[in-house]
Amino acid sequence: MSSSQRSEVQFSKKVLKMKELESRTGVSREAIRFYIREGILPQPEKPLKNVAHYNEDHVFRIRLIKKLQEEKFLPLVRIKELMASAELSELATIGNLADFEIAFSSLVNGETRSSDTNLTELLQNSEYSREDLNRMHKMGIIQIKTEGNVEYIDRSDVSVLEKWSQIQALGYHDRLGYDLDFLLQYVEATRKIALREVDQFFAVFASDPVKESAERGAKGVQLVNELMGQLHTRAVRARIADYVDQSSAHSSVQPSVQPSVQPSDDTDQL
Repeated sequence: MSSSQRSEVQFSKKVLKMKELESRTGVSREAIRFYIREGILPQPEKPLKNVAHYNEDHVFRIRLIKKLQEEKFLPLVRIKELMASAELSELATIGNLADFEIAFSSLVNGETRSSDTNLTELLQNSEYSREDLNRMHKMGIIQIKTEGNVEYIDRSDVSVLEKWSQIQALGYHDRLGYDLDFLLQYVEATRKIALREVDQFFAVFASDPVKESAERGAKGVQLVNELMGQLHTRAVRARIADYVDQSSAHSSVQPSVQPSVQPSDDTDQL
C-alpha cells in the first residue's frame, strides 16, 4: 500500500461543522441527526449550547453506514448492531477496515478503485445507451457512482456489462426473454449469497490481521466462484436430463392404431 493511501486512512483531529460533514459524506443533516438520536452515531462534542463539533470518526462512520445500506442492503437496525459489536469495533477502525478493503480489492481484482471507468468514456466505447445504464442502475444491476461532477462505474460492474453483451451477441436477445429481468435473477441470487458470506466472514475472522484476513477472503471468493460455476453447470445438466426423460416417457406411450380392413373382391356389394 502506498504512503498516499495510508495517509487517507488515518484519523485527523480536525474539528468539522455540520455543513462540512454533509459535504464530506453526501448525507443530509437531517439523516445525520437521526443517526445520532438512534445511537448509530456518537454524540458530537458540544463546547457551547448551540455549537456541535464533529470529527473524522463521524465521517468514517457515516460513510460506513451509507456503504452498508447501498452495497449490503442492511437495515439500520442491523447496522446499529454491527456498529456496537465487538467484532466490528475491532475491524472497523479507519486504519483496519479501509486497509482491509484496499488489500482485499487488490487481491481479487488485481487493482483498486483507480481502475473505475468514467461513465462518459464507457458510453463512447460500448453499445449501451445512457437510458440502458440508467435502467440497470435503477434495477440494482449496476451502480452509477458520482464523485464531484464525475460519474463513474466500478470495474466489476463494467465486467458485468461486457459479459452480458457477449451473452446477447450469441443470440440471447431481449425479444426472446433474455432481458434485464432475466439478468436480474442472477444479480439477486448472488447478492443474497454474498450478504450471508460477508456477515459470516466478519463474525468469524474480524480480529485477524488485515493481510491474513484479506488473503483468506480473496482465496475464498476465488474458490467459491469456481464451486458456484460447477454447481450451476451440474444443475443445468440435470435439468436437461429431466427434459430428455420426459421426452422419452412421452414417445414410449404411443396410441394403438387399428388396422383398416379392406373389403375383399368377393364381398357382396350392397
